[in-house]
Amino acid sequence: MSIASVEQVAAAVSEVLRDLDRGRTSRPKPGGVPRHDVFAERLLSLRQAEGFAANRHEVRIAPGTVVTPLARDFLKRQGISLKVVSRSEVERVRDPGEWGLAIESDSGLIAAFRRSLLDDSRPWQEVDGSAEAAAEWVVESPGRGVVLLTDQASVAVWLGCRVPGVRAAQVGDLDSVDRAIRWLGVNLLVVEPAGKSISLLKQMSLVFQRAGAPRTVEGLEGRV
Repeated sequence: MSIASVEQVAAAVSEVLRDLDRGRTSRPKPGGVPRHDVFAERLLSLRQAEGFAANRHEVRIAPGTVVTPLARDFLKRQGISLKVVSRSEVERVRDPGEWGLAIESDSGLIAAFRRSLLDDSRPWQEVDGSAEAAAEWVVESPGRGVVLLTDQASVAVWLGCRVPGVRAAQVGDLDSVDRAIRWLGVNLLVVEPAGKSISLLKQMSLVFQRAGAPRTVEGLEGRV
C-alpha cells in the first residue's frame, strides 16, 4: 500500500476544510464507520482512527481515501491494519436506496427520457408528478430519492422543503448534482428540463442514484 504524500494529505484536508467553512460537510461521527464497515470518506484522520474499536484487527478503506500519517501511526500501534477495497466492493456494500421519477410537465423529449430511465436495468419507479406528492413519497420510507422534472424548479424546491425530512435542491449539471449530494444529502432532486438533452438528464439521474441511499449530512440533522 502506498503511503500518502504530504501533497495528497494537504489536498484532502483542504477539501474537507472548504466543506467545513460552508457548513455542509458529510463527516462521519467520531467512533462511527460508514455502512457495512467500509470507510469511504475522503480523509481518515487521527480523530476517526481513535474511534475504531480496540479489538479490531483491520479497517477497510475506499481507494480514494487519504490516510494521514498520524492516523496511520496510531492504527499501527494498535495493531490495526489498513486494507484498500475495490471500487466495486464499495458499491456493493453501499445501501442502494429506492428511487422514483416524478414528471410535472411532459413533452416529447421528456417522454423519451422517461422511457429510457424506467427501462434501465437499475430499478426506478414512477411517482405522482406534483412536488408535494414527490416529497411525501420520499419521506414514507428511509433511503428514498426522487428526481422531479418541472418547469418551475424554485417553486418545487420550496414546496418540497415544507415537508419535514425533505432535502430538496435545484440542479442543472453533473457538478451541481454532486454538490447537492455531498453538502445537503439531497433526497428530492429538482431539474428544469428545458435546454437539456436526454443524455444529460439521464446522467444526472444516475449520478444521484449511484451515490446510494440519501442520508442527512452532519450539521443538518434535526434541522430538516
